[in-house]
Amino acid sequence: MPSNERNLIDHLTQEAQASRAVPYPDDIAFELFAAETMLRDRNLSEEEIESGRIGGGKDGGIDAVYTFVDDALLDEDWTMFDQDAPASKIRKGVELECVFIQAKREESFTETAFDKAESSLRRLLSLESTDAELLVLYSAELIGRVRLFTEAWKKLLTRSPKISLQFAYVTRGETETAGPPVVMKANDLRKLLEECVPNASARVDLVGASQLWERASTTPEYDLQIQFDDYVTRGQSYAGLVTLNNYHKFLSDEAGNLRPHIFDWNVRDFQGDVTVNREIQRSLETVNGDDFWWLNNGVTILCSKAVIGGGKTFTLEGVQIVNGMQTSHRIHTAVSSSVEGDGFEGDRAVQVRVIETQDEAARDRIIRATNSQTKVPDASLHATEEIHRQIEAHFLANGWFYDRRKNFYKNHGKPSDKIIGIPALGQSIMAIGLSRPNDARARPTTILNAENDYNSIFDSSLPLSVYLWVARVQKMVDQLLLSEPDAALRANFRYYVSLYWATARFGARIYSPKQLVELSRAGEVPSLLEVMNVLSEIESLASTLAVQQDWTLDRVAKNRLLTELVIDEALAGAPEPAE
Repeated sequence: MPSNERNLIDHLTQEAQASRAVPYPDDIAFELFAAETMLRDRNLSEEEIESGRIGGGKDGGIDAVYTFVDDALLDEDWTMFDQDAPASKIRKGVELECVFIQAKREESFTETAFDKAESSLRRLLSLESTDAELLVLYSAELIGRVRLFTEAWKKLLTRSPKISLQFAYVTRGETETAGPPVVMKANDLRKLLEECVPNASARVDLVGASQLWERASTTPEYDLQIQFDDYVTRGQSYAGLVTLNNYHKFLSDEAGNLRPHIFDWNVRDFQGDVTVNREIQRSLETVNGDDFWWLNNGVTILCSKAVIGGGKTFTLEGVQIVNGMQTSHRIHTAVSSSVEGDGFEGDRAVQVRVIETQDEAARDRIIRATNSQTKVPDASLHATEEIHRQIEAHFLANGWFYDRRKNFYKNHGKPSDKIIGIPALGQSIMAIGLSRPNDARARPTTILNAENDYNSIFDSSLPLSVYLWVARVQKMVDQLLLSEPDAALRANFRYYVSLYWATARFGARIYSPKQLVELSRAGEVPSLLEVMNVLSEIESLASTLAVQQDWTLDRVAKNRLLTELVIDEALAGAPEPAE
């Protein structure tokens, strides 16, 4: 008999499917739902979740792979992988995690799933396996995602990393029905993971409908309490001292984990072992009598409402920590790692500022001002600029959602196929409006760091309709490409498909997004037949180039040579240029 939880899970996936302009195949919809639910505490965007999905053939019994360094999702353009980036700049004891997910819509758990995963991971995690050997059995996308972990493992080896591995086997079944052979196979896989990666901790989880529903039905908590030691008040703003132990309680959920969603509006992710974090760590470890708040700039919290209760306890609604993310991470780690996790002795404190406002413009001014006092990459602060507020308003007026504050609309239940974040929109404009799909593919997380590129993409003189149209085109291409079983083809050529289609429609080479105004007014997006035909043309061009240059398809996709071939091919049969 179907369980209530299974029915509820099916209802959630069906609702998501109904909200999509192009529904995914049921298996893919479940894989994405399972990955999003298992990684719920990581606060990843839709694009980040999709980036780790494998799918298609030769997946080795693994549907998704995600690697994290100090809680930040690792991608191939991280500077850590640069040849001239010394490992010595990374902190000792850095945390390296890899999560493998196998998701099946079945209503049971099987031994076969573990047999297949065990065979695959034994080869994939071996540092002696070459790509050529692995390609016989596995897809290039799977190898690439696991390579992120193994390359990071090798890079961080001298930094004594704390490595953890997790394999989650997710189905619509009930874990109570899993027989002893399945449980034994799960334990065998855990042992294998620990053998393959010495000194790592490993866990293998059976996740059924009940566990999925428990995770999926948990909503992020934005209304929290914080206890001050002392504070001063002016209007609707407050500043004071909070002991490190009390601040740790504020940051932690019921399980003691850091609440990632309260940093949604922070302009930067946790930076790991950069110089400022080493200084914070030293301040926390000091035993010479200096109070922590003497040595640290403190934390800024925005909230929509603050209510002061007894014992100097504040109840804050709509909490967002907009400055002090590095400080918060370090405090949480330090207190959690203290003797038996009971916290620090004494009453050392951190300075906390609480500002109550519901004014969006005021919030952006506060975020920019508080983060301009310390060195923050310019691209990180761009989210507060007027151009992004205008794009967000234009998207909203047309039923779309621009996530200039990461996961804001996702957490408010908006349909995922109508949400696009700043990095994804930047990549789309780079590919279609600047004819640089090779850069969009090669620099997924750093594409906006160069000032010239950023100014070319987010130009206040560009009509807002162009941003929306480009987002619609790229989202449609991505959705239609899900019918392509080869994940590597999707990942490597998605931006090329969009450029080819737009160039053919425009009828001339595209140098600037401003050339797309007429196309954006027409509002046309590609069809399934067009997308698959274009993909076939691009695959043929790329394969020929790969043979000529003796390159992998991944390298071909990141090279300008393919871009030129694609533009020439698109124009070969294009109509007259658009006026």
